[in-house]
Amino acid sequence: MSKRVFPPFDAVFYYTALALIIPVPYKLYINYNGLTKEHLLASFMLIKMTKKQEFGAGCPDQKEEAMETKGRILVIDDERSICENVEKILAKNNFEVQKAVSADDALDKMAHESFSLLISDIVMPGKNGLELLRLVKKQWPITKVIMMTAYASTDTAMKAIRLGALDYVAKPFTPDELRSSVDKALSGELTEATVSERERETIELIDADMPFDREEVAKVTGPEYVDMLGPSDMPVVQMPAAAAGENLCMVGQMVCDIFKKLGATCKAGAKSKECPQKKAKAKKGTGAEKRLDTRMLIGIDLPFNYEEVAAVTGPEYIMNLHHDGVAFIPYEELKKTASMPVLKEKETEVLLLKRAGDHAPRSVLVIDDEAAVNNNIRKILAKKGYMVDQAFGKGEAIEKITQSDYRLVLLDLKMPGVKGLELLKAIRDIRPNAMLVIITGYASIESAVESARMGAVDFLAKPFTPDEIRHAAENAIRLAA
Repeated sequence: MSKRVFPPFDAVFYYTALALIIPVPYKLYINYNGLTKEHLLASFMLIKMTKKQEFGAGCPDQKEEAMETKGRILVIDDERSICENVEKILAKNNFEVQKAVSADDALDKMAHESFSLLISDIVMPGKNGLELLRLVKKQWPITKVIMMTAYASTDTAMKAIRLGALDYVAKPFTPDELRSSVDKALSGELTEATVSERERETIELIDADMPFDREEVAKVTGPEYVDMLGPSDMPVVQMPAAAAGENLCMVGQMVCDIFKKLGATCKAGAKSKECPQKKAKAKKGTGAEKRLDTRMLIGIDLPFNYEEVAAVTGPEYIMNLHHDGVAFIPYEELKKTASMPVLKEKETEVLLLKRAGDHAPRSVLVIDDEAAVNNNIRKILAKKGYMVDQAFGKGEAIEKITQSDYRLVLLDLKMPGVKGLELLKAIRDIRPNAMLVIITGYASIESAVESARMGAVDFLAKPFTPDEIRHAAENAIRLAA
């Protein structure tokens, strides 16, 4: 019996391909030199496997390696459904996702395992997300973090970014929005804001689910009320049912001594359907409004008090003020008595600022194209001993920033001739050590996040109160010290 000789490799491939493509004359080829059908199929499978290995396709080890490079993610949210939804979204992109339902649960998992990225909710029972973020950045500083919340605000957005979060995502979000944020964070496209450890320690971690500081609420409601506040924004308070007292008048819905003296009757109230006592109090209040003191009219739209205005204009000007705030004094006469002292005051402030040099501890530059807002801030801060300079446009602001080293810059975001955050970037380039506080009438989560990334330490939405601007200035100056 003659020894079977296999045809060359290319011939096997050729005949096998023909056998698969053209089934009718298949038998013409299977007897080539004694070659059977099984030999042809085995040769074809060998060729197929060789080609796959050559290009790396279909290799289980390489698939596992590709999945590992995506990274491990820990999702923290007290709502399990949110954790599960995030896991489903990211699992489709080959991320390994683990879940935690509290900050303590997350810290326990991090103590035993390593994660490339944390995605944490802010409003949670126990430790909130901002507290968790601060702890994570202390113990695992290279771990990347994204914050998410259904209670989005510019305040928590600023604090999250300044505490070390790479992004701030408002709920509800789409799968594409979440994937985009995760991809940018892990790829290095989003970088952590440069913040000193001292600044991070001074950031006030308020109860993130309500827009009040704990002490502020306690002053009005008492500590017991604050202790009962939870993540639902509503205190759990057991209120006893009001007892129907003997002297309770149903007309006025109050306990009334006159009602008692009249034998539990109120003839006048029953006839008019109005409480006589409440009606008298309302009438008395209306009479008081008619006798308004002119001193009370000063300071309605501007932060001036009587003594301050009188010191500049004189008491005659004040006496001529009417309800519409207009003084019936000829302009030329008013200019002689009012303009010069104001100019002297402004010149004095500028002179003091120049004398202080580049190390003025409380030097402030206010940049706002609205003169009323700019002047109001100057007046508010000047009363607290700040040396305040002003700029009303981009060119003037750049010139003053270049000439003087201000400790604090209050910057309006939206001004004529300024695109986006270009002025903020220019100030950071010229004076990287200056403390920046954003003041804007066009507040948004996006602008707050981007401002924080670029170095702003606070973000105030207009209109703001004098106390808010003072508080922001004091915190910023404290950081600059």
